[in-house]
Amino acid sequence: MSSLVVLSIALNIYYLTRKASAQKSAVSSAEPKTPSSLHFLREQENSSKLIRPLLLVDGSPESPRMAPLKWALTRTIKEWQKDGRVSAVSVYLAALNDMSWMGIGSEEQYLPGSLMKVPIMLYYLKQEQEHPGAINKEFVYERPKVSFPQQNYVGDSIIAGRKYKISELLRYMIAESDNNATFVLSMHIQQDEYRQMFVDLDITPYEVSNTLYSISPKQYSKFFRVLYSATYLNEQLSEYALELLSKCNFREGLVRDIPKQTIVAHKFGERSIDYDMNFSESAIVFYHSSPYLLIVMTKGRDIKLQTDLVSELSHEIYLKYGNI
Repeated sequence: MSSLVVLSIALNIYYLTRKASAQKSAVSSAEPKTPSSLHFLREQENSSKLIRPLLLVDGSPESPRMAPLKWALTRTIKEWQKDGRVSAVSVYLAALNDMSWMGIGSEEQYLPGSLMKVPIMLYYLKQEQEHPGAINKEFVYERPKVSFPQQNYVGDSIIAGRKYKISELLRYMIAESDNNATFVLSMHIQQDEYRQMFVDLDITPYEVSNTLYSISPKQYSKFFRVLYSATYLNEQLSEYALELLSKCNFREGLVRDIPKQTIVAHKFGERSIDYDMNFSESAIVFYHSSPYLLIVMTKGRDIKLQTDLVSELSHEIYLKYGNI
C-alpha cells in the first residue's frame, strides 16, 4: 500500500472521529442539567418496592423580585425591635404557583407550641389514606392528671367522659386549638410512623417530652407545602386538611387585617418559657389566583404586641403582593 493511500485513510479516520466527537458534544450540551443545589425529598418508606414518591424540591435561591417587599418588611420589623416591643422576628414567604420565595431570619429556631398540631393531623389523615374509615374510630376523653401549658387564646374544648370520633377530635384540635383533643390523639399515635413523617420531610422529629423542641419557619413550611401540593396525602385528604385549617377560629394575627372574604388556611402557636413568649402563625392565603404561604415567628414578652406585629406584617404583604 502506497504512503499516499495510508495518509488518505488516516485523514478520513481523523475527520470522522472529530465529527462524531463534535456531534456528541452538541447533544450533551443540549441536555438539561439539574442544578446541584436542588434537594429532592422523597418518602423513605412506603408499601411499594419500586417507587419513592417525591414530596418536595428544595434549594432554589431567594427570588430577586421579592427583594423590595423583603426590604419593606425588614424596616417594619426593625421599628418594632428598636423600641423593645418584640425581641426577634422571622418571616418565610413563598408564592405557591411558582415557589419563588424570600426569608427574613427564616432559619432561626422558635418554640412552635400549637403549630405542632398540624403534623398530628397529617399523621391521622395518612392513617385514613392507608386504612379508609380510620378517622371514624372513637376514643374516650379521660381528663389527664398533668396540666397543659397555659394558653392565652382558648377556644371550645371536648368534655371529659365522652366519646369522640377521630374526625371530631381533629376539628377541635385544629379549629379550636384544643389541648384536650390533642392529648387524646397524641396518646394513640404510633411513634415510629409519626417519627418517619419528620424523617421524610428532613425535619428533626418532634418528641412530646422535649419541652424545648424548636423549628424554623423554613422547616415548618414543609407541612403546609405538602398539603397544598398533595404530595404526602392524596388530593381528597389534602383538601380535607386545608378545609379544617380554613375553619380555624383564631381571628387575630395573620387574618385580622386582610379582607374577610379571603380564604385563609392557618394555624397559630404560642409557647412561653419563664417570661419569654414565642408566638407564631402559619397560613396559606388564597390571594385571588396566586396563593401564597406566609409564616411569621416571634419572640417577646407581650403576646398581644407580638400578635399585633403578625397582623401588621400580614396586612403589609397582602397589600403589596399583587405588585410582586
